[in-house]
Amino acid sequence: MKNKLPNFLVVGAAKSGTSSLHEYLIQHEDIFMPTINKEGKSVKEPQFLIKSKVEERLHFGIWNWDEYKFLFENVKQEKAIGESTVFYLYYYKEAIKNIKLLLGNDVKIIILLRNPVDRAFSAFQHVSKSVKESLSFEDALNQEEGRLEKDLTLTPMVMYKDMGLYYNMVKAYKEKFENVHIILYEDFRDKTDEVLKDVFEFLEVNVKTKINSSTRYNVGGKRWKNQKMKNLFQKDNIFKNIYMKFVPDIIKDKVKVKLVKISTNKVTSMNKKTKEHLEFFFKEDINKLSELIGKDLKHWTK
Repeated sequence: MKNKLPNFLVVGAAKSGTSSLHEYLIQHEDIFMPTINKEGKSVKEPQFLIKSKVEERLHFGIWNWDEYKFLFENVKQEKAIGESTVFYLYYYKEAIKNIKLLLGNDVKIIILLRNPVDRAFSAFQHVSKSVKESLSFEDALNQEEGRLEKDLTLTPMVMYKDMGLYYNMVKAYKEKFENVHIILYEDFRDKTDEVLKDVFEFLEVNVKTKINSSTRYNVGGKRWKNQKMKNLFQKDNIFKNIYMKFVPDIIKDKVKVKLVKISTNKVTSMNKKTKEHLEFFFKEDINKLSELIGKDLKHWTK
């Protein structure tokens, strides 16, 4: 393992609690997670190890080796050095190749997995807050095949079904790395402190460190009231450029309140037939995954 580079990675899955885990790990005195880049901007998901897959699609990320190394310049005596990028799981072939090439063979891997039906809908709700998703959930599912190839600006998050086929992804990581730790979303949600203790044991750091796990991160809740207004304020246009440059922040905040509705619950429910379709779609993959990781996942198929 090279000095001042990650010896563990949180690789996904997206919308499975990775943001919360990342924030909790930052609190541990024996764990280093990058928080800012060379420009002093906040960074959580570097994306660097899969840059060939996502650089043209995402507006955030670290695309240069020197900039990636800089993320870990402030490492002192921390035993565990890590970073979190959820697309490392989906683009597992690219990620595994570069992990081994740049970080070594002994990197520890942490994977969070969520019921793929719920994960798919949660991902849709997340993406549909932006102009990246203009379709309904059902239309997006029907048009998923080949969608990324047709639109090179789309985020990979729109692969709502494909991203939930965990078996091959997890299998590859387990075959290529000796230390792979699997966390189920429900356990992380319901037994957070217990799960964190297991993670600390896996990373070989102090298990008695107290973590404030009362806050959940990246859970969403804000939705645009009007699709036309969402497009106007989020797509690159003259109005948006003038608005962002000349309107005071205090006015922007008031405008946002008027245009966005806030809810702590899901804004909409999944269509019953859509849910049944996804349950059938994922069933075989879930059964194979259950056998692979040695955990009962029957609650995902009911």
